[in-house]
Amino acid sequence: MKRGVRVSGDLSSRILMTGSPTCGYERASRLLLQALGTGSHGFLAAYKVLQNFPGPFPWMNVLEELCMKVPIVDGFTRELILKPRLALLPLQLQRNLFSILNFVFPLLPTPCIQLVAEAISVKDYFSDAWLLHLTQQFLRNCGIETPLLSPHVIERLHILCTDLNPVLAEHSKLDWYKEPVPKAVSEREAVQEDVASPKLSVCTKELSTTAQSLSPSPEAEMKEITATEEILPASIKAHISMLKQSLHLDMDSESPDRGFVLQLQTICDLCNPLQLQTVLTTVGVSQISSKCLFQLCVHLDAVSPDLSYAHAQSLASSLFLDRVLSLASPASRSLTAALAVFSNKYARPACNTLIGPVLVQAKTGSVYADFLCRMITECLVSHQLHLCFSPILEVPCSEVSISVLHLLTEKKDKFSPSEFDLLLNFLCDAADNFSKSVTFSKLLLVLLTSKHDLIQPNHIGPLTSALACNQTFMKKSLQSSLKKLQKNIK
Repeated sequence: MKRGVRVSGDLSSRILMTGSPTCGYERASRLLLQALGTGSHGFLAAYKVLQNFPGPFPWMNVLEELCMKVPIVDGFTRELILKPRLALLPLQLQRNLFSILNFVFPLLPTPCIQLVAEAISVKDYFSDAWLLHLTQQFLRNCGIETPLLSPHVIERLHILCTDLNPVLAEHSKLDWYKEPVPKAVSEREAVQEDVASPKLSVCTKELSTTAQSLSPSPEAEMKEITATEEILPASIKAHISMLKQSLHLDMDSESPDRGFVLQLQTICDLCNPLQLQTVLTTVGVSQISSKCLFQLCVHLDAVSPDLSYAHAQSLASSLFLDRVLSLASPASRSLTAALAVFSNKYARPACNTLIGPVLVQAKTGSVYADFLCRMITECLVSHQLHLCFSPILEVPCSEVSISVLHLLTEKKDKFSPSEFDLLLNFLCDAADNFSKSVTFSKLLLVLLTSKHDLIQPNHIGPLTSALACNQTFMKKSLQSSLKKLQKNIK
């Protein structure tokens, strides 16, 4: 047999072997496998290939090649066995392949379905839990009863589904399995059913906190902590008591303890973001002093490699959000110092997690407004200030947000055109509601004078409308500055 066209230079390029080098389906095979091999985005890439392919896609030819059995040496027994070529593809590529096959199942010719079903009917070909689920879904689409899972695969699937949708109540061994919701059931009924169910997932609890107007009793909180701790894997539970002890030790913040750094790194490696929040709640991180919080952030800064965005966002929420929202007096220097250390590596998660919720609660002269201003001046460095604009502009405009934007505008030396566009549009849209605000007028004057080089012809119309409704004593100064700009632009 002769070799066909190479695909991506990896294993997938060597399994497509064909009897004729000029087969019409080679190009289709190459395009499909290249798309499927693009990692986690492989499904979307393959869908675009199918969408843009000229004429009917040659599924029969492609799947015949992929389902053809070839001899390989078994890794355990060292014996020669036969396996379909699709079982030799890289794992992510196999997942993407069966995802797209399940998606286009109604369009597949019957011989193709029978071919694939026969190739995947042997469960030993696939040991990955998610891939096994996808292949069994394909078999169920065919009306074929799927074989019983091995205990090893059941355990792995159970852990995976618990991570995705953990429940607080006790459940049977296979209670993670949920029957598909019939299409006739509306989304509204599905949501109501979930809310009424006694088995609420941790994810649902996190998303619905804004709907809970009453705080739970201390007894309920303790039961919830105990319940959420019970759903953690044993490998994570083993570190909780030691982490709880380490958090309250009086460590030297100038020289991080290597053992504690490794302990933090291990916890972050073992946990997904949701589990990390559960661990931090369990160890009572919200009750530690600001000094201990600072020491914790010093040790987190020493963790290498850097944590993912999702993990850092979980940390920002657990370490700072509740603490800041419960402030009754201006934030202590230890708290702002801890946030400054945390923002050294994780400024974006800190800004996206804290600014919006705090801004919603803030009123002029409140401790929240003071915290936001101190966060900008004490916790962030100049090249990080641009991270504040997006979370501010996502919240409805208020006097506090105008004051914070004014402070940012003065501290930030350079704006990108896109940043300035967003800021100017945000202010022009809010001009009617702040026609009597001197703070608003001062910010507009700063933009018209110190940032005049960023104003383009398309900005003149919105600015003219914004100034027309201004009712402060600064209206004439604003209009004069705008006229000067118009002359310079012309």
